[in-house]
Amino acid sequence: MSQPIITLIIPTHFRSILLQRALNSINLQSLRENIEVIVVSDAKDKATDAVCNEMLFPWDMYIVRNGKAGPSESRNIGLKLAHGQYIMFLDDDDAWCPEFTAELNPYLGKLSSSIHYFNCTVVKESRTPEGPVIHSQNQFDWSQMVNDQIYVKNQVHMSCVLFPRHTLERLEFDCRMRAYEDWDFILAARERSRIVHIPVMCSRIHEVDDHTSDRRGSSADAANFNAVLDYLYVYRRHSAPNDQIAEQRQALLASTGLILPTGMV
Repeated sequence: MSQPIITLIIPTHFRSILLQRALNSINLQSLRENIEVIVVSDAKDKATDAVCNEMLFPWDMYIVRNGKAGPSESRNIGLKLAHGQYIMFLDDDDAWCPEFTAELNPYLGKLSSSIHYFNCTVVKESRTPEGPVIHSQNQFDWSQMVNDQIYVKNQVHMSCVLFPRHTLERLEFDCRMRAYEDWDFILAARERSRIVHIPVMCSRIHEVDDHTSDRRGSSADAANFNAVLDYLYVYRRHSAPNDQIAEQRQALLASTGLILPTGMV
């Protein structure tokens, strides 16, 4: 295989059924021979082994790592091994839309050195032992999504972003973060290059709002004061681009009870 156009990095954790769905969506792509897939599991799991042995192509990689569980370190390992001209990430419970690479293909020869992002479909589902059950799905046009407000709250899902490889040189996910490591990573990359929209439907983002959720951690954890501290951590790492954004950051934190002077956000 010559240099792949895209390296797709997928961290996984005991989700063989969902990973199978993700890999199937990639294997059906029209440019599959130009896609390098790197699956990194943070746990030993025979079911995940079986899925990867069956579905990965000879030029793909499957890695089982040790250490603390979590997607950040898995993605960092994938970044070190990636050969593609462009880098993308996909959560193991999400998938690519069927025509993604076919619709992307006309743009590939015209891509600038910018970071690019795409549209998506959000799918609501339940997860049963037999597999996911879809309840609804809605397409979203994100053409006007990314602007300076991304320094207040994240605006785009990681699976919908295509990074030129050079924009990620010596850039890693912060393994110390409890949450929002995707947002932190996107901000760090954006500070190296602008982000440009491409009107292509990229990812199917699967969300579970009921008791069948298999997410690590809980919604209560996400809503507690630790989440506020995580926001503050991101704010301190990535300066507000202007006074208006700084004031909006200050107001958001104040709404949670954390009162800080503008100069600290």
